[in-house]
Amino acid sequence: MTLPSTRVRPLARLAGVRRRVAAFAAVAAAVTAATLLVPAAPASADAVPGSDWGSQGSMASDSAVTVNWDNSGNSGDSVVPRGAGQPLPHTDGKTYADVSTRLRREAESTFGADNGLGGLAVTVSQTRNLQNQAVTVSFSGAKAVAGSNGKTSTYLQVFQCWGAMGSDGKPDPKASAPDPATCQFGATGPDGDISNPAHQRALLNDPLVHGGDWEQADKASPSMNLPAPFVAVNGQNTRITDGFNLSEYRNPFFSRTSTNEQSNFLSADTGSGKVSAGGSRTFEIQTGSEASGLGCGFRPDAPSVSKCWLVAVPRTEVIDSILNAGPLSPSLWATRVQVPLQFQDSAAVCPSDQAATLSFGSESLAAAMKSWIPGMCAQKNFTLGFTPMSDRQARSQLGAGKSLAFTTRPVAGRKGLVYAPAAISGVVVAITIDNVCTRRFTQYTAADCGYANQAEFEADRARNGSLVRNLRLNARLVAKMLTQSYVLHTAPASAEDAPFAHPGSTRYGQPMTYSLQQDPEFLALNPKGLGSAANIAPPVVEGLRSDAAAAVWDWLLNNQSARAFLEGCPDASGMVINPFYSMRTYASCEDRAAQLDAVAKQKIADTKKPGSFTYAAPVYPSDSAPYPQQYWTEKPSVLLADGKTVDQPALTVGDQYARVLDMAAAAQNTVRAQPASVTEWCADCSPPAFKSVPRQGFGSRSVISVTDAASAAKFQLPTAELCSSDGSACVAANNASLAAAAAAFEPTGTPGVLGPDPTPDYAAGAYPLTVPVYGVVDSSAVTPAEAATYARLFDYAGTTGQQQGFRSGMLPPGYAPLTAALKAETAAAAKAMQRAGSLKAGIPLAGAKTASPLAGVVLPASGVVPDQSLGAGTGAGVEAAAAEPAAAPAAGKAAAPAGAAAQALQPVAGGQTARTGSAWPQHLLLIGVALAAASAISSLLLARGKRR
Repeated sequence: MTLPSTRVRPLARLAGVRRRVAAFAAVAAAVTAATLLVPAAPASADAVPGSDWGSQGSMASDSAVTVNWDNSGNSGDSVVPRGAGQPLPHTDGKTYADVSTRLRREAESTFGADNGLGGLAVTVSQTRNLQNQAVTVSFSGAKAVAGSNGKTSTYLQVFQCWGAMGSDGKPDPKASAPDPATCQFGATGPDGDISNPAHQRALLNDPLVHGGDWEQADKASPSMNLPAPFVAVNGQNTRITDGFNLSEYRNPFFSRTSTNEQSNFLSADTGSGKVSAGGSRTFEIQTGSEASGLGCGFRPDAPSVSKCWLVAVPRTEVIDSILNAGPLSPSLWATRVQVPLQFQDSAAVCPSDQAATLSFGSESLAAAMKSWIPGMCAQKNFTLGFTPMSDRQARSQLGAGKSLAFTTRPVAGRKGLVYAPAAISGVVVAITIDNVCTRRFTQYTAADCGYANQAEFEADRARNGSLVRNLRLNARLVAKMLTQSYVLHTAPASAEDAPFAHPGSTRYGQPMTYSLQQDPEFLALNPKGLGSAANIAPPVVEGLRSDAAAAVWDWLLNNQSARAFLEGCPDASGMVINPFYSMRTYASCEDRAAQLDAVAKQKIADTKKPGSFTYAAPVYPSDSAPYPQQYWTEKPSVLLADGKTVDQPALTVGDQYARVLDMAAAAQNTVRAQPASVTEWCADCSPPAFKSVPRQGFGSRSVISVTDAASAAKFQLPTAELCSSDGSACVAANNASLAAAAAAFEPTGTPGVLGPDPTPDYAAGAYPLTVPVYGVVDSSAVTPAEAATYARLFDYAGTTGQQQGFRSGMLPPGYAPLTAALKAETAAAAKAMQRAGSLKAGIPLAGAKTASPLAGVVLPASGVVPDQSLGAGTGAGVEAAAAEPAAAPAAGKAAAPAGAAAQALQPVAGGQTARTGSAWPQHLLLIGVALAAASAISSLLLARGKRR
């Protein structure tokens, strides 16, 4: 069977064939637009913070900060006065000394340095160069105070504040502490209780409020049962005086679904007799784009601030019994710890006099571009604009006359294209799954979680309250999750409408496997410590037609076990694919084809399908969607009493498992534990409609996604190890595994462009979903000025841009640096563009007898543009007419490796195409906006799907 756009190689082959020639790689990134700051070179590549990114989801940074409750060692802006020297906001001059004696003594004995444990210390893993990302917030040294349920009741409330308003009515850049009115808290996050005053902005008769401006705003309140107002960064004051909390339905700046507040960050309970309280959590940092009321991250076109704050208010059940108000009430605010946060500029504009040069392309490059653009401004003095879009659209745009694109695969059938490796990225399965196995030992827990006895359970208690960080998957398991092949994944079908999905039914032979956690194949890879309570839904995936999604399908189809499953063949336990997703070719199990197909036909025939659905066996990869969906079932419309008028429309597969915009959005959904399901009926909405389901609460989160390594690293998401079919070797995505895979990249059939090995070497530590991203220039369409700019871009990307770190201009976590060979290719591409610019400008080349316009050049042997300053074995790929590389069989690989020595330049006929001019105002970038809009519209249509 022919599988378009997939390179499929015979799976059984000699080990010696696996050795490759020089490795090429390229940048991968995410689909977010760029925020910009200034880069600084690290001291050593091996010592660069952020280079330790990997499957555990945590990494070291160069700006981690620990603050102590007693202020010992705290820097100026982290000091919280604990005396009579500094008034508390909104209290008419009252101070910490005016807090009730009982509350102060309880706080000091629990969190102070004399508590016998050293005192409360809070650590934030990164505090500078922040963007929308996650940081790790951890605490230790607090006293474990037993609650009424016998467990530790010590907890933190953690939230983000923008600072304080100055006397001029604008944000005060010199503020040394945040005003509680500027804090995003009170909508109750996923761990909050909307009915609990401690989780609201409630003041609840805090005596310190009396006489202050908050009381003056509402003197009529009988018991100070009013919320603290929220003052947005633009000065807008929001205060609800006719209710007990700042309702998520009425606050215009943040809601329960958007807030990053953590209302109840409980200490990890690891057993009886615990004395010290502590724990660790991921916290989402938000910029003005995610939280307009905070405005964190300077932008010149909107009220904003460069410095915001992370605030943690420590509490216990005893403290709550003394004052059960929210953490913004002055008495509790006085017990806080605070950490200043420095943000990258959200919309910086390069001060260069040059107009911006526009580029576009792979979402896998977005995270790198977000860092590189300000670095190039600072070091190369030019402005670059980048519009993320699908790789396919980028190749099409380049064909329409735009001269610079980024893509992970070459452009088919084009001449005169210069390819430059930019970085190495990967596609990952990111996870937010709470550990549910170590809460309490029972015989059920032991059996469900794989513990042999209670001693083994107790040995694992250290993981209590933490995320699962050791998930293992193989290609067939991923194929199962992408094809609704578990009972739990067949919603919105009912058992009556889809008898084959009825739990435990033997009507068609072996019952359908209920969930991933009950799959024997999954249990063989994950025998202990996961459990069935965290029922994992299908992955959150993008609607953008990216080369990253194509790489996933290449991996599946080049894996014998996964391919056989997609064909309709059973796995070792007898499990078969959902028949509506089966290719029904049975090439890997021909002896059973008739029997298997008869059962598949019967399942399809017995299923009640939507009237508009027309069945056709799918082909993978699909040409219509990155992750195809079959609308084979739906939940029927709900009618009014007349039996005719539709009250609720039908709920489709596309509603149940909606697609998100891109891989960056998939990662954000994962860190927020937000399933991509649009199934909550909102009768009060205007008009009534299905809306997204709520975020999952702490302790019961189980969201996974397919995203890029850079987005996963940015949000500190654990990622699954990917395993060989027999489970003998598993590989996590990290610097080393991406580099190992890049060393095995193979020719694609296009000179100068390599692609992933169809059969990755797991035993050698090569990550199977490693992908390259190349900068591609249409040399026939560039002006001399553009060629010079592209030369500087490639020079930066191959040198400074490969230095790993968190500062702007560096290679962010989630990428592996280019290998020496790849850097040489990028340097050669820069030289090629310099030469192209010189030739187009009519400037004679050094040592050349003649100079002619470069209307597309090609080297017959290797596709390499020669340069006298580089030795043999390096060079940028310049593409001749090429077939679509993804469709090329392994036997049709290029005979000569890219980078071979070239002998001569040969001009070839090439039609001139319209070029992208660079003379566009820096603040408008109209072309980039148009491309982004087109990409977003097409992606949203794909993501939402049609009601059929």
